[in-house]
Amino acid sequence: GVWTKILVLVSVRMGADDLNQSYYEPIQAFLSSRLCVGIMGGRKRHSLYFVGFQDKKLIHYDPHVCHTVEEMSGDFSTETYICHKPRKMSFSKMDPSCTFAFYLQSQHDLNDLIKLSEGMGSRKIFELLDGTKENYLTLVYDPSVRAFDHNESMFEDGGEATMADIASLEGSDFEYLE
Repeated sequence: GVWTKILVLVSVRMGADDLNQSYYEPIQAFLSSRLCVGIMGGRKRHSLYFVGFQDKKLIHYDPHVCHTVEEMSGDFSTETYICHKPRKMSFSKMDPSCTFAFYLQSQHDLNDLIKLSEGMGSRKIFELLDGTKENYLTLVYDPSVRAFDHNESMFEDGGEATMADIASLEGSDFEYLE
């Protein structure tokens, strides 16, 4: 079929309260990839946009930098929307919740992203699976993740999970992810 260019956003959590050090190298590998357009994340209670790294520090832009108000009628400058001063921050200060952004222009790019993710072995941050979201039901229970196929029973009696069953789990320690 015809390939459509796509921006893939992958939200992850890489530790309970702090970023697990085992993820430093995979983060560097993703940021080094031509496919990665950055990481939306930050430090505790402060959003940042990570675009690279140098040694043991992340390079980021702060979207909260104040600019003068620009009149939006007619021709207007986009300069007020650009941060001109990147900053550095230690990996250890990064909040464990973030979103990786990848721009895929072809099937070849998708294959490269899959290879990159699979090449991380036990330090894998996320996994790309064949199929559609209807093929997978993912329930997250802190700290481990368990994925169920819709055809696999998640109940002792062997019954199938329905959307009502899933909704009933939301009040427990599980969270339904789409």
